[in-house]
Amino acid sequence: MLDKGITSQVIFKEHLAKPEFYYFLPNIYVALLAKMGGIPWRLARSRANELIIGVGAFKPRDAAHRYVGSAFCFSNDGKFEGFGCYKKNETKLLAGSIKDQVEKFIEQHQSVRRIIIHFYKEISDPEELQPILKMLDSIGYGDVPVIVITINKTESREFLAFDMNSEGKMPLSGTYLSIGYNKFLLFNNVRYKEEVPIAAKDYHFPVKLSIKSSKPDELSMSVIGELIDQVYQFSRMYWKSISQQNLPVTTIYPEMVAKIFPYFDREELPEFGKKNLWFL
Repeated sequence: MLDKGITSQVIFKEHLAKPEFYYFLPNIYVALLAKMGGIPWRLARSRANELIIGVGAFKPRDAAHRYVGSAFCFSNDGKFEGFGCYKKNETKLLAGSIKDQVEKFIEQHQSVRRIIIHFYKEISDPEELQPILKMLDSIGYGDVPVIVITINKTESREFLAFDMNSEGKMPLSGTYLSIGYNKFLLFNNVRYKEEVPIAAKDYHFPVKLSIKSSKPDELSMSVIGELIDQVYQFSRMYWKSISQQNLPVTTIYPEMVAKIFPYFDREELPEFGKKNLWFL
């Protein structure tokens, strides 16, 4: 269907007769709108010339390679720009895909102020970061800062913090704490006000962040605060359902694609599939 330029929404027939099917409908509405190119909601941010790229991965049990859903690109206000999908050992293709997105972004916006990469693991400088920096230099944008934020997918249990003034002891959503040099613990849940009751499922473990930059001197605390807020805001951009997530879509969406792509009987996504949120 992607070859024909068609997206689909599947509903299992046995679900239609369920009394609770009514509660599925808001999730279906949101996913359908996003698949058709609409924007169910976006970040309340002023547009800036920066490109946010999410990289996630998944290794199916019966696949030889870990697939990396990569170059999942967004503008800073949450507008989806496109993506590709590659095997773990295709790091040059990853850099090439990022190059394509950077060039498209520059063509549309005349410039790019900085590139922010949300990575699913600690990035390897020689294997993963250097090809990206080399690629930017080759197209005349070697001076553009590249900031890599490692977003620990495994919900952290080694560091915890508590709000002793709260009955549930959960810190307010958006709270972050320093746990090392440019390492932070971000509380990303649905507790916004003390008086609002919260279900147990919404007490998410905090997310661990690590930040590095190709220009370390520019990582002031105000910039770091802005970058952490950006991670936080992108977790509100989940369009598969209306349920709150505690990880940003910049890493969730690539992982979703990487779970499906190994079962395609082709090595590359069709062009239509790179510009559409068909996987929601």
